[in-house]
Amino acid sequence: MAFTAAQLVNEAFYTSSIVSRQFETVSGDQAAVGLRCLNQLLTDTDIMTEKIPYINTSYRFPAVPGQQEYFIPSLAKAETLTFFIQSVRYQMLVNPFDRYFGAGRAENVLSLPFNWISVRCLGGSNIFLYFFPDINYPMELTGLFKLQKVQSYQDLTSILSQANLGTATVTAAGTLGQGELVVNGVDLAGTYATPTALMLFINTGIIPNVTANIIGTEFYLYSPSNTSINIITLGTAPFANNVTFANFSTLNGPNQLVALPQGLDDYYISYLEYKLAERLCAAYSFDMPPGPAKILAQYEESIDSRSVPRDLTISKISTLTNNQSVNYAQVNLGKGWTI
Repeated sequence: MAFTAAQLVNEAFYTSSIVSRQFETVSGDQAAVGLRCLNQLLTDTDIMTEKIPYINTSYRFPAVPGQQEYFIPSLAKAETLTFFIQSVRYQMLVNPFDRYFGAGRAENVLSLPFNWISVRCLGGSNIFLYFFPDINYPMELTGLFKLQKVQSYQDLTSILSQANLGTATVTAAGTLGQGELVVNGVDLAGTYATPTALMLFINTGIIPNVTANIIGTEFYLYSPSNTSINIITLGTAPFANNVTFANFSTLNGPNQLVALPQGLDDYYISYLEYKLAERLCAAYSFDMPPGPAKILAQYEESIDSRSVPRDLTISKISTLTNNQSVNYAQVNLGKGWTI
């Protein structure tokens, strides 16, 4: 059964006792405040990874020959990374930060990327590989991805991926240049007279498992079956005749957006109700009622228990060590095929 963000906001106002369930209704201004506070809770998972309820186990991206660094949007915490040669999956070794960036190594070797590290950055995380890949390898990552912002009408239980590109604007003939809008690897370069024309083109099935819709003035992309939507633009040149979006630039430099399924279980939606009630009480200078506060504490204890304790150990690099070093002859001759 569908449960929208607007319903969650209403329930949170009633739970907080800011609005009386039987005698009042949530006003339009209160609904706007509630939605903003809900989106703050969801985006807080970018840093509060222990509040992310699910691990994404199938995020894939291609390794590029000679490329060390790869940006993964919305990635809050990487758990494992593997690469494939045909149908065989190969284990990779995650390196400590000081070892990867502080130890000596050859920077001109292209081989199997057996070592990696994930580093947080604005909007997601950067994945670094060593050795630098010698060919294209399919990479598969598991990790925690921050929860996405929602709209008031959005079904929180839906497993559809939803990308809101914002209000679409067509200038003159509406031309998208090469690389200006690439969705799941499909380049949508072409001329579109209206945003509706672009929507209809996408809905011909040109992008497998992706459909488009315009709600009001907002342009949305959807993907079913618990899959992600990966949107990339090169934005290498300004075009006189173009299609632009309020939330995603197709012109001003490289850009990337990944939309992940938001589907949440009932227990997590209930947790968000009580957590949002606490946030609303702070926003309106109310005291959180004791009953809901106790229930919230129980939810947080249960959710936090799934988190792995933080590693607070330290290590140091010594130039005088007996540790085995990389055999670069083996790297260049054996390409990692022998042990």
